[in-house]
Amino acid sequence: MAKPPADRRAVEAAVAALQEKLADGDPEDAELRRDCETGLQALRAAYRADRTLFPPEAIEALRELSELLRETGPSA
Repeated sequence: MAKPPADRRAVEAAVAALQEKLADGDPEDAELRRDCETGLQALRAAYRADRTLFPPEAIEALRELSELLRETGPSA
């Protein structure tokens, strides 16, 4: 994600892109994990900057993605 999302639609698109990337790949693949974790970090920063851009569904989806990455990580 080159720049932070500017509106709810951009947030929803970024969340959907992360979901798709993880669904299409192997969650144990190190490069895929790094990409997804980088995307999650960027969205966390955007959330801290403006929480109003994040509808409850997006927050829940991000929590699920984060949990999946934790569960399938190297120490899982």
